[in-house]
Amino acid sequence: MVGKNIFFEKVARLSRDLKIGDNSGVGINYEIQSNVEIGKNVMMGPEVVIYTENHNTARTDTPMMDQGMMKVRRVIIEDDVWIGRRVIILPGVKVGKGSILGAGSVVAKNVPEFSVVVGNPGKVIKSRLNY
Repeated sequence: MVGKNIFFEKVARLSRDLKIGDNSGVGINYEIQSNVEIGKNVMMGPEVVIYTENHNTARTDTPMMDQGMMKVRRVIIEDDVWIGRRVIILPGVKVGKGSILGAGSVVAKNVPEFSVVVGNPGKVIKSRLNY
């Protein structure tokens, strides 16, 4: 499902099953794996990566490269989110409405609505509700 007035920059790796809402855009040189849902009015800077799968690593008696892939875990980005340059979002994360993900952040946990997240690992530093 692709909404109206969507903007995709060039140099992209993108899954066919992407769901993206109206008025959202994705910056240059991005990668979005399968099973991603992006809401309305979402801004993404350049080089954003959204992962929904990863390698299995649980066994120590088998090389990691021979353990296969984990099950795909959906990523949801709600409406009115701003994702800065080179943000990485890991499998299974939900980014709440109205949040800001600062440039270079690695987001491994769910983000509450109207939060500002920065760093690696990404941490909530404030709420936009308290501006």
